[in-house]
Amino acid sequence: MVADLRVFPPFRLDSNEQRLWRGTEEIRLRAKTFAVLRYLVEHPGQLVTKAALLDAVWADVSVSDTMPAISVRELRKTLGDEARTPRFIETVHRRGYRFIAAVKSEPNRGSTRTAPPEISSAVPSQQGSFVGREHERSELRAGLADATSGRGRLFLISGEPGIGKTRLCAELALEAHANGMAVLAGHCSEQEAVAYLPFVEILECCVDRAQSPDDVRSAMGEEGVELGRLLPKLRRILPDLPPPPELPDEQARRQLFNSFCNFIARRSREQPTLLILEDLHWADESTLALISHFSQRHSDLPLMVICTYRASEIDLSPGLARTLEDLIRSRLATQIRLEGLPRDEVALMLKSLSGQAPPAAVAGEIHAETEGNPFFVEELFRHLAEEHRLYDPAGQFRAELKIGELEAPHNVKLVVGRRLARLGEAANKILAVAAVIGRSFTVELLEASTPAKTDSMLDDLDEVAKVGLIRSTTEYPKAPFEFSHELIRQVILSQLSAARRQRLHLDVADAIERSYADTLEDHYATLAHHYARTHDARKAVKYLHLAGKQAMQRSAHAEAIRMLNSGLELLKSLPDTLERDRQELALQTAIGPSLMETRGDASPEVEASYGRALELSRRVGDTPELFNAQGGLVLFYMNRGEHQTAHGLAKNMLSLAQSANDPAQLLLAHGFMGTTSHWLAEFALAHAHFEQTIAYYDSDSQRHRNLAFLYGMDLGAGCLGYAAWPLWYMGYPDQALKRTLRALAVARELGHPSTMAMTFNHAASGYNLRRDAIVAQELAEAGIALANEHGFELWIALCTLQLGHALTESGQAARGIILLQEGLKASLATGARVPTSWLVEAYWKTGQSGKGLSVIAETLATVHEPGKLVGEPELHRLKGELLLMEDSSSATEAEGCFRTAIEISRRQAAKSLELRATMSLARLLAKQGKRDEARAALAEIYGWFTEGFDTADLKDAKALLDELGG
Repeated sequence: MVADLRVFPPFRLDSNEQRLWRGTEEIRLRAKTFAVLRYLVEHPGQLVTKAALLDAVWADVSVSDTMPAISVRELRKTLGDEARTPRFIETVHRRGYRFIAAVKSEPNRGSTRTAPPEISSAVPSQQGSFVGREHERSELRAGLADATSGRGRLFLISGEPGIGKTRLCAELALEAHANGMAVLAGHCSEQEAVAYLPFVEILECCVDRAQSPDDVRSAMGEEGVELGRLLPKLRRILPDLPPPPELPDEQARRQLFNSFCNFIARRSREQPTLLILEDLHWADESTLALISHFSQRHSDLPLMVICTYRASEIDLSPGLARTLEDLIRSRLATQIRLEGLPRDEVALMLKSLSGQAPPAAVAGEIHAETEGNPFFVEELFRHLAEEHRLYDPAGQFRAELKIGELEAPHNVKLVVGRRLARLGEAANKILAVAAVIGRSFTVELLEASTPAKTDSMLDDLDEVAKVGLIRSTTEYPKAPFEFSHELIRQVILSQLSAARRQRLHLDVADAIERSYADTLEDHYATLAHHYARTHDARKAVKYLHLAGKQAMQRSAHAEAIRMLNSGLELLKSLPDTLERDRQELALQTAIGPSLMETRGDASPEVEASYGRALELSRRVGDTPELFNAQGGLVLFYMNRGEHQTAHGLAKNMLSLAQSANDPAQLLLAHGFMGTTSHWLAEFALAHAHFEQTIAYYDSDSQRHRNLAFLYGMDLGAGCLGYAAWPLWYMGYPDQALKRTLRALAVARELGHPSTMAMTFNHAASGYNLRRDAIVAQELAEAGIALANEHGFELWIALCTLQLGHALTESGQAARGIILLQEGLKASLATGARVPTSWLVEAYWKTGQSGKGLSVIAETLATVHEPGKLVGEPELHRLKGELLLMEDSSSATEAEGCFRTAIEISRRQAAKSLELRATMSLARLLAKQGKRDEARAALAEIYGWFTEGFDTADLKDAKALLDELGG
């Protein structure tokens, strides 16, 4: 189709392709600015009011009426026009604008496609043409080809600041677009403590470019429900979007990751996509976790992913180093390390910047001064040109520059300092505020943060842009700007006094609160960042708390802990009042679940947090928080093996729950009473409390399901699994098996990973108690696989113990011992203390009596109150067996051990253990010729049982009775 060109020499405007040309040079404009020019050119000689421009260009959004003025200023700069002596755009005072140049239409015989705005906005290009990097570009082009054919690629581009990582991405983005690919980009920031920031930026870009809510709904697809957790504004645009399901943390995190991956996968299948993630050296742990998750799913997609980062050790966080190592070791990523340009490519860059080839001596001097760093080459070129030290009077390069003699700045701080010195006082003040706001900023926020008038502020921005310190970046309605390089912003910040910087952070924070009062949830982390750098500790704590909770809702626990700990530290500066105690209690309560998820239930940090929360809740009289704090401590002490302390706290919880008559609290308190009673070998009491818990539990109750957010497990599945153990000990193996099977069914129905891993462990233990090694092995292996997938260190350790015991029982004792030792060591690493009787039994079965007796001695030495340890009878029984193995003359001592085991079993009402100890005694008595005594003792305990006759223990007992003539 033949389209019209609007020609106003020396410019040509192509409306269809949205392109502006000066001769053969294409001039890039922001989309909205281009739309203003097109409207003016299409109405030459006519008065065009600001209202008309707002209706024509910004009809789809609500913007300030200063937007036409901003765009006209940009057009004048682009066209080389002057407001006082205009050649193209005339300002009609207080009314509008008139395009005064002659315009004629010409037929357009065809044109090429150009890049969409998101490319220049996300990865803006620099001043000169791109030179060099041919090897790297060739490798990246091959990646684009693979991606377009459906073979996903991931590249890691590293190098020092200014080396050209961003510029290389920009050039590749243009090539990708020319090949019909979509481009998505996001960056990490040193300043903004927003979890998942690059992915939030990508989503925000997609949402902001949509023309209507229906377009937003279509762009987000089925993933919109979950993606609303990353981008709160999505729910404001689509108020009918249902809330995400209330899932326990680990499952919610996985759901979020899968939703974002599905979103990218769907878009890439619709159109092959280049995804650029910049500045990973500033990435938060959650961003890195999502990248790791994503890297496992990109290989079969028409998708190319590029991640950039600074490669020096000082810039590599432990999290980034670990992520990079995993990606490279797994061969999921290709590394590209950028070095300085060689001298001949520096010469090409200077030719691009100046329009003439530099003498070899000049190229050599600049290469030597900059070591081929493209950013420093361009900055040094600009500085020398501005100081009139680059060209001779005829406009040609000087033969040599003698840079050292001229004391020209060769680092960015001096370069930027010289440039700032040429700005007026007002422009420097505006620039300082912009630097505090961040790497990008909007006219509206800058205006709200300063007392400057809009027109004078825009003049100042023009002045700053002319010296190359900032540039406008996108066609967004609010016209954001950004610094030409992050290094420039850092230099500006470094030149501010501490007091001045604090004042500016306060001004910016106040402006954000006023400007975005209706959407503050989008700015919690930013407000926390600014207020934390002022003397307003109260507001800093407020926003750190809100931002921390928001990070938790996004399953970004490392970021949540960092922000909440910052809030706790700032609280120390406030007066010691009841209000401060309430604020600290809120922070300690918020941080507890994240500490459990990342450090483990038995970590010292968990004890410190919940211990402090308990103290504070008593001081301020907050009963719900008192209850929750004690719950956290129960888990801590129980996993540490301090069961009496845990039991005492559980009793307090039950008292509070009964006073409040709160079903959810009663459910939890009875569950903790059952668990702690079990570990104290009070099996009948444990059974009674578990039955109460099961009676209270309602799997359809959202409040009951939400308890998993506090304690990392579903109480119903957890207590059903636990309830099997005391039933087995008390001599009811069939009833125990029913509880185990029901726990597995509930856990599978819930689909909550940590609950499922816990239930695999509980169920494997239940089958191990029955000596059903085959099923126990299957369950333990399933638990290890699931726990490894999600990084559940405690469940990895405990399921490893279960697997070791199952192998020992099935005749693979040597391998079983290795796994039992690994499981015990891993458990101790998490702070957990677990029974050792299974390791002792393995030593017995492999004839290692000395090792077994040593473990028993160490374990029994820690028992403060005999009879209050689960498995204690087994330790005495196994001690007797090991003594007989070591020395047959130890029969008397061994008999004493067996009788002690029987006595403790009876005190604990542990009939299953009493049966085992009686069988050991009966075998010894039979060898001593006391068959009648042996038969009578065994017949008595065997006759007590009413179920479980198909289990290994009862089968062995029946066979021994038959052998004894019973």
